[in-house]
Amino acid sequence: MRLSYFGMRYSGWQVQEHDTTVQETINNAIAKLLNRHTTSVGCGRTDTGVHAKDFYMHFDTERVLDTEDFKFRLNCVLPDDIAIHEVFAVHEKAHTRFDATARTYEYFIHFHKNPFLEKLSVYQGFYRIDWQKVEEATRALTQVKDFTSLCLKSEDFKTNLCDVSVAKWDVLPALECVLSNFDKSKKYNELISLNESDFGVRFTITSNRFLRGMVRRIVGSLLVVGKGKISVEQFIDTVVNQQKFRIIITSPAKGLYLSKIEYPYIKNGVYERPLSSANAAKQVEAVSFGKSKIAEE
Repeated sequence: MRLSYFGMRYSGWQVQEHDTTVQETINNAIAKLLNRHTTSVGCGRTDTGVHAKDFYMHFDTERVLDTEDFKFRLNCVLPDDIAIHEVFAVHEKAHTRFDATARTYEYFIHFHKNPFLEKLSVYQGFYRIDWQKVEEATRALTQVKDFTSLCLKSEDFKTNLCDVSVAKWDVLPALECVLSNFDKSKKYNELISLNESDFGVRFTITSNRFLRGMVRRIVGSLLVVGKGKISVEQFIDTVVNQQKFRIIITSPAKGLYLSKIEYPYIKNGVYERPLSSANAAKQVEAVSFGKSKIAEE
């Protein structure tokens, strides 16, 4: 299933014992419709308060579903801050977490105090930021492999290695840019054009994987550079040598959105074939969002 959610009132995606999460909420809704306990797997985890414009999850069922009807009924059961966009059948070996090849996050900052943006973006109007230094430090991120200095400690990860392919900033002309679906081919104004009349800025980062608190720690550290608290050279030296920052800032969750998940077998809205299965050649599948047909040879 492809979905999106506004994460402010959830303790992240992953099921937790004493807190309300997005995964638990969806699991309960599916169980209500199928009349049986259901577990699911998500394409990743988001922290408390983080939003998702583009998110994939999968679950197993022996029932044959009318995908359009199931999507409609599921959206009726779910709260307003979770939306199911597509339901489609996939090969039994397909896995939303392990098959994802790239993930993209966006982080939004605005400069003019606005009560209507408080839950969508982070206000930075109190500070003067040297964006040239921010961009200089940002360019180094695609050369970094070990992000130990830019994440929170977690026992869930065996390594802090990530392959960051994109890390950039651009200027947003209006609020609609925050709410729109992510399109990597669409470019806003370059940061050098930023002036007092601009709505705000966006930080975009794409990687094969992300660590706990990684994007928020990156944004916070880059803004520390822009505020002159540490130099660009200090930033790069600390990250390259996996050291601890003298000033540690983790940016607020409300400005962060998981915006794009990529799979080799989902292209232009069409599920094409499973990523890894010994029996893939024996399957004849034609599955598109909202309509599904699966036939075994």
